[in-house]
Amino acid sequence: MAAGLADLLALDVTTTEFAMAVRDDQGNEDYASMPMQGATTWRNDAAFPAFDLEKVPDMIRDLLNVLQARGWQFDRRGESAPGCVSVACRQHDMVLLDRGGKPLLPAISWECNAAAGEVETLRNLDVESTVGKIQPRFVLPKLSCVLNRQPDLKEELGTVFMTGDWIAQRLTGQRSLSTSDALSNGLLDQTTRKRADQIIRQAGFDAAWFPEAAQSGTVVGTVQANVAQTGMVQPDGGAGEDPWRPLREMLAGWQFVAGLGDNHASAVGCGMAEDYRKLVVSAGTSGTVNLSCGKDVQLPAGSESLQFEFYSNSMLLLLMLGDCGKWYNRFLDRFAPELKQTMDELNKLALLTDPATLRRVLHDDAAHTEQFPPSWGHCTLGVKVADTQLSIMLELLLRVKQMLAEVRAAKAYAVDTFVLTGGLSQSLFFQSLFHAGIKLLAPEANVKLSGRTGPLRYKTSAYGALINAELPRVGGKLSDLHAAGNRFPLVDCVQPQDGSAATLRYLLQSYGV
Repeated sequence: MAAGLADLLALDVTTTEFAMAVRDDQGNEDYASMPMQGATTWRNDAAFPAFDLEKVPDMIRDLLNVLQARGWQFDRRGESAPGCVSVACRQHDMVLLDRGGKPLLPAISWECNAAAGEVETLRNLDVESTVGKIQPRFVLPKLSCVLNRQPDLKEELGTVFMTGDWIAQRLTGQRSLSTSDALSNGLLDQTTRKRADQIIRQAGFDAAWFPEAAQSGTVVGTVQANVAQTGMVQPDGGAGEDPWRPLREMLAGWQFVAGLGDNHASAVGCGMAEDYRKLVVSAGTSGTVNLSCGKDVQLPAGSESLQFEFYSNSMLLLLMLGDCGKWYNRFLDRFAPELKQTMDELNKLALLTDPATLRRVLHDDAAHTEQFPPSWGHCTLGVKVADTQLSIMLELLLRVKQMLAEVRAAKAYAVDTFVLTGGLSQSLFFQSLFHAGIKLLAPEANVKLSGRTGPLRYKTSAYGALINAELPRVGGKLSDLHAAGNRFPLVDCVQPQDGSAATLRYLLQSYGV
């Protein structure tokens, strides 16, 4: 791996992993990751899963050390242009700081659904007409839930934001709410994308607790080596070593770019553009169907597509298969644990299978379980591999069908390009299923595959954050990076082999595609 002076840096904060992506000005890229640390609960209550923020600077330091050991350098003092750093973060983390900047509790995570009662109260106040649909995992109801359980926190509370915003504040000293995350937490007016002060006050909160919104993809501040210049305080309120100091010294002068929620970042990393004509299917650990559209598009009542921020003039439509790569890994653990590391061999077995023998594996995404066909009692491993890949692709294609129906009903844009990415896209059989299914849904469509190579090929969230870090250099225009031609290369998707196309189409149609 070629390594040099880092030009762009991205942090990727997920529920299970903390990762870092880097690129130099020659386009060389690298990636390092470690298991997420600090999982905990608030007040020892399992209803409030959370993460200990004190672990974050140590994880950043350790990953920087890994990359430095590979030859990467991060000191850009004396260079003609600063480096740019950004973050992709699991959405809905809620960070509360006291008036001196010290965390009041661990970051309550997206997995917390304790605020169902508070959601109903807020809906009765008609907040959704301003901030959009809210769910118990969102910061607006979660804050109400926490303060209802511990009212004395109100007297100490100084700042409310998300984990990505907190990282930016610790490095630059600037308080901000990235629009990508804030719009998905009930904190911004969906029309103006400004802080929803009236709604915040209606909920019983002080609007001053919440920083002003910063458009994702814009610079929120510069990393400062000297704490005194930024007005920041140490995590313990003043005593002891500040674990962020060596990080600020290493990255002094870097510009911090307002970050993205994980869904937004993954869509950017998958190659989503603001042309509204490209639908991207990512078959990663989780499976997602992604499409950008104008923020004025009104989906029909009862639509299943989730809506997220996609920069200033667009929104992201998303449908998710929570278990995708996770489903495939469960299958391998049960039926082929000794072959788990030989993915090429398994994919070849699937490709050689007679498609007329294939059957659907029934999947319950909420329960994370599968029901296997009776034929599995006597069929070969190759058939089981093919059945599983067929069934995963079927679930993704049914979501594509749903999304296309919704955007057509909204008289939105005609999608003409469909792109497959993610780890399972390595399978030629999986590609052929995608091609067959898309041609059923949109016969004239271009069916493509991500042509990216290198360590970030399937790390879509981290790559999306890296692209986001680069946006200030092109005036925030994602289209300019697409036009450059080297950020999101596409190649033709593999078509079904001769003789199998009709059978695969019949199978997919029989299951609802």
